[in-house]
Amino acid sequence: MDNNKPPFDKGFVLQTTLRNMKKDIDFSSRKTFDRFKDFSDETNEEHVEKRTEIFETLDVLNKMHKLLDEFQEHNKHLFGNKE
Repeated sequence: MDNNKPPFDKGFVLQTTLRNMKKDIDFSSRKTFDRFKDFSDETNEEHVEKRTEIFETLDVLNKMHKLLDEFQEHNKHLFGNKE
């Protein structure tokens, strides 16, 4: 083993990746929700469609976050959790 290279830790890599994925989902959720105000005219069909699309997008992002939570909970051994 080369002493000049940092050690490899699978748990650290997976935990960092998971954390970054969740941050990205949270960021996308906030940005998507912020767009809701741009489509406030309920008499405009396009606005109504976009508001529906925003809610659908938020729903999918929420499900993605939950899937990551469930994956982590059911695979603690991959993340170096000692629980």
